[in-house]
Amino acid sequence: MNRHAWAGWVTPENKHRLWAARKLLKSAWDSDQKSPRQYPMDTSWALAEIEQAVAKNDLDKHIKTSLRKLLNPRTLAELVPEERISAVWEEYNSGTFRDAITLAAQIDYKNIKKSWKLFKTITRAMEATYLAGFLGHEFLSKPKVNILHTGLDQIAKVAGLGGQTQAGFAEFLDDLCPCGLKSHKGAVRKLSKRSVRFRRSTK
Repeated sequence: MNRHAWAGWVTPENKHRLWAARKLLKSAWDSDQKSPRQYPMDTSWALAEIEQAVAKNDLDKHIKTSLRKLLNPRTLAELVPEERISAVWEEYNSGTFRDAITLAAQIDYKNIKKSWKLFKTITRAMEATYLAGFLGHEFLSKPKVNILHTGLDQIAKVAGLGGQTQAGFAEFLDDLCPCGLKSHKGAVRKLSKRSVRFRRSTK
C-alpha cells in the first residue's frame, strides 16, 4: 500500500487542512496529558475545529453564533446543542450517536428495558454536556474510548474517506494521530470491534 494514500483521495484544500491539523492536535493532546484523569477538553475542541474546517464551514461565524445561543438560549437545542451531546456520547459509548438515536426509537415491546437502557445513555450524555458547558469540563470524567481515534474517524468520514479499508484508516491515524502509537492497526481493529459489538447488543 502506498504511504499517505488517503491524501490522494481528498480535495487539495482538505489535504492541506489535514496535514496542518497534526500540529494543532499534538499541541492540544500534550496540554491535556498534563491532567490525564480529566476530560481532554483541548483535544475535543481541536477535533471539532478540524472537522468543521474539513466540512468547509465558516468557523468564525459558527463560533460567534454558538456563543450567542449559549449565552441566551431560547430552546433546548440551544441550551444543550446536539452536536456536543453527540460528541460526549460517542466518547463514553461504542457505536455512533446517530445509530443510538435510531435504535432507541425502535422499541421492542417484548423487551422495553433494552431501548430504555439505551435512551438513558443519551440523557446522561445530555446531563454531562450541560455540566461541561456551564460548570466546566472538570465535571466530566476521562472518556472510556480513545477520543483521538473516534474523532479522527469522524473527520475522515467528513473528508470523504468513509470507504477506507481498516489498513487505510490505520495509515490515516499513523500520519495524523499524536497518541504515541507507531502503528494503529490494532487500535483500528479494536474500534471496529466496539462498533460491531454495539450493533449486536442493540438487536
